[in-house]
Amino acid sequence: MSKDVLKYLSEQIQKERLRIIEDLGDGKAKDLAEYKYSAGVVRGLLMANNLIAETAERLENSDE
Repeated sequence: MSKDVLKYLSEQIQKERLRIIEDLGDGKAKDLAEYKYSAGVVRGLLMANNLIAETAERLENSDE
């Protein structure tokens, strides 16, 4: 897997995470359930981004 692909994925995940956080900050959640769902999505995106970062690090170390 190319480092460029991982970088692209990471950037897209970051954009989506920031969009959701902005929506939450603007009070767009209709109720507590939607707020909790959105918070869970943000957590999932953070976890995905961490996995991508770990994969990129492993790829970098395997090149050495």
